[in-house]
Amino acid sequence: MKFLQALCYLSAALSIVLLTACAEPKSVDTKPNVLLIVVDDAGYSDFGAYGSEIDTPTIDALANDSVVFSQFHVTPSCSTTRGSLLTGMDPHRTGKGTHAVGTENQLDKPGYEGYLNDRVATIAEVMKGAGYRTAMTGKWHMGNKDKATWPISRGFDKSYVLLNGGASHWQDNLPLVPGKPSLYSDNGELVKKLPEGFYSTTNYTDKMIEFVSKEDGSDKPFFGYLAYTAPHNPLHAPEELIEKYEDLYQGGWDQLQKTRLQGLKAKGFIADDVAMQQRPEFIMAWSELSTDEKANAARDMAVYAAMVDAVDQSLTRLFTHLKQQGLYDNTLIILMSDNGPSKTTMADYVKLGTGGDAFIKSFNNQFQNRGLPGSSVDLGPGWAYGLAAPFKMMKGYPSQGGILSPLIVKLPKSYKPKAEKVKAVTHVMDIMPTILDFAGADHPANVASSELLKMQGESLLPLLTTNDVSGWQQRGFGGELFGMRYYRLGDWKALYMPVPYGNGDWQLYNIANDPAESNNVSTEFPEKLRSLIASWEQYAEINGVVEPNRPIAYAVPPKKKADTHNMPE
Repeated sequence: MKFLQALCYLSAALSIVLLTACAEPKSVDTKPNVLLIVVDDAGYSDFGAYGSEIDTPTIDALANDSVVFSQFHVTPSCSTTRGSLLTGMDPHRTGKGTHAVGTENQLDKPGYEGYLNDRVATIAEVMKGAGYRTAMTGKWHMGNKDKATWPISRGFDKSYVLLNGGASHWQDNLPLVPGKPSLYSDNGELVKKLPEGFYSTTNYTDKMIEFVSKEDGSDKPFFGYLAYTAPHNPLHAPEELIEKYEDLYQGGWDQLQKTRLQGLKAKGFIADDVAMQQRPEFIMAWSELSTDEKANAARDMAVYAAMVDAVDQSLTRLFTHLKQQGLYDNTLIILMSDNGPSKTTMADYVKLGTGGDAFIKSFNNQFQNRGLPGSSVDLGPGWAYGLAAPFKMMKGYPSQGGILSPLIVKLPKSYKPKAEKVKAVTHVMDIMPTILDFAGADHPANVASSELLKMQGESLLPLLTTNDVSGWQQRGFGGELFGMRYYRLGDWKALYMPVPYGNGDWQLYNIANDPAESNNVSTEFPEKLRSLIASWEQYAEINGVVEPNRPIAYAVPPKKKADTHNMPE
C-alpha cells in the first residue's frame, strides 16, 4: 500500500513539473513576488481597518494601500479553509472533507483522507514549476504522519512549520491536545528542541524574513506562505503587550459586541440599521459571572488582543525588510483569516486526548500568569460571540460569524486598483487562481492528459483591476461541515444548522438586507429556498460530500449553558 501511495505521489509530482513547464508565464523581470499571510482564528473585525479597537497600524496602513474585501468567505474551520486555499477548490475534493474528527461513514472516502491528496496540485507546486522559489513558515495542518504529506513534499523548497493544528506559542512546545505531541518540521526534518526564547509569531516571521531576502546569484521571484498560529488558543503573548490591553475589556463580551458593531459601521462595512446579534442562550451573560471570573476573562481577552498586536508588529519588521531589499513594490501581498473567532475551550481539547486531568493540573493559570509560559487559557464562547459582531455564531459554523473573513490585497506597483473596497461575494478557493493569474502560471490540470482536478475558484484579478462585479452575483458556492450546510448565491443564502445553533431545518436569508442572519424569510420566498437547496444538493454530489451519520463536533448541542473559562486554576 505504501509503495502504491508513493507511486501516486511521484506520478502527481511529475505531472505537475512536466505540465507546468509547458506553460508560458511572464518573464522573470515582470513576475511579482507573492506573500500570502494567514492569521489563525481571527475575527472579521480584528484589524483596525475593519473597525477594531486593537492596535494594528501596519495592517491598517497596508489596507490603505490595498483593495479591501467586505464579502470574502472561508470555511468554518482551520484545516478545511487551508485545503481550499492551497488548491483553489472545495475542501471535500482536497482530502480535508472534515476537520479534526470524522464519523465512521466518512472513513476512507475520497476527499476525507485527512491530508492533501494526490488528486490536487498545491499552489506551491504550481508556482515552483512556474519559476518561483517557494517557502512556508507557520501552521501546516494538512497532514503530519507521513513526510509525503508535509510541505517539503508538496512544493515548498523551504519550510519551518508546526505540522499540527495548534500548540503552545512558547518554547515549551506543550501540545494543544494531551497525548498528541506538537511536531515542528524544519525543511522536512523534525525539530527536537525549539530555539531559546521562541515565540511563534516572532519566529515564524524571522524565518520568512530569511527566505524573502534576495539570494546571491538568483533572480527568481518568491512565493512565501506565512501562516501564523496566532491568535489561535492557547492564548499566549508577551507580557508588555498584555499589559497594554489589561483595562480595555472590563465591560465584557456584551459590550464588545456593541463596540465591534459600531466600529464596522464607522468603517462602512455594515449599514447603520444593522442591530446587535442576540446572545445565544447557551452563552452566559457577562453579569452572571463572579468578580474573579470577570477578572480572568478580561485578562484572557487582553491576551488575545496582544496576540493580534504582536502579529502587526511582526509584519512591521517583515514589510520594512521587503522595502529595504527593494522588493515591496513588486510584491503581491494577501492577508486573511481562516475562519471566525473560536469558542473552543481548552477543556474541549482535553476531551480529544488522553490523560486530561494531569494535563490540566500541569498549567499555572493564576491571574498574573494567564497568557504567559506555563499557562493554557482560551476565549470561550462569550468572547467569540463579542468578536463575531454582528454576525451569527463563530468558528465551526457555516453562518456568517464562522465563514466571513477579512481580506486585504496589495497589488504590485505595476497594477492599478480601480476600487478601494470590493463588495462582491468571493471565496477562499479564489485565492490560488488569483495568484496564478498574477504570476502568469497555468494550472497543470488544464492540460488534457492530466489526471489532476481543476481549480474551482475564480481569479479576483478583474475585480481588483477593473472593479467589474458583473457575473459575480450569478456565481454560487456551497459548504458543509459536521453535517451543517449552506449555499450562497448573490444576496441569498440557504442555511441549515441543528438546534440550538439553528432551528434544525433549512432557513433562508437575504444577506444584503440582513447580514446578521436574524430574519428567516423562508416562508416568504419558498421557491427561492427550494432552488438553493437543490443547488446545495448538486454541490454535494459534485464534490463528494459524505454527511456524518451522527452529530459530531460543533454540531453537538451543549449539555448546559457554556462555562466561560472552565480550566481549573
